[in-house]
Amino acid sequence: MDRGRRAMPTLNRITDGRSRQRNQELHRRKLQSMRPSIDNRAPPRHSHLRRNLKKEKMMEERFATIERENRILLEKMSYIMQHNTLDNVNSTAQYSRSLNKDARKRELQRITQENQAILRRIQQSEPNYDHMTWLEEARRNEEYAKNISEFRELQASRPASRLQTSNSTLSRRSSKSRSRRNL
Repeated sequence: MDRGRRAMPTLNRITDGRSRQRNQELHRRKLQSMRPSIDNRAPPRHSHLRRNLKKEKMMEERFATIERENRILLEKMSYIMQHNTLDNVNSTAQYSRSLNKDARKRELQRITQENQAILRRIQQSEPNYDHMTWLEEARRNEEYAKNISEFRELQASRPASRLQTSNSTLSRRSSKSRSRRNL
């Protein structure tokens, strides 16, 4: 209840409250049923603009032309298949054998032998890199990173790295160094 109404004298407080509630309810209904004065809806689309009849007619004619051509081709193919009029048989002995077939076969065998020799040399050569040294360096670098890290609790909850689990001797060494550090 606002102050202005409270300051106005009334004869009967109950009837005045009822009329005020009725007026407020009427006001709420008017607010709910209110329509905007500006029409901002999309303009109606007319039926002659919705369908492009000229385009539909052109597409229909095009499809009819394609269907007619396909039917003609199918008839020609069926006629050829039924009457066996295919002329694709080469009966001359002139083209029956390639002139450089033996030379190509010898060249292919030579290339295959060279590839096998290269493969043998690759398989017999000693590796230049030592993967055990790499594993040891990686483990040592992880230890350095753990030593300088700021959040040690997060690293303790993290699972072991794959470098430590891949080599059992390295994992034993790292666990010994961890136990020394904790002491």
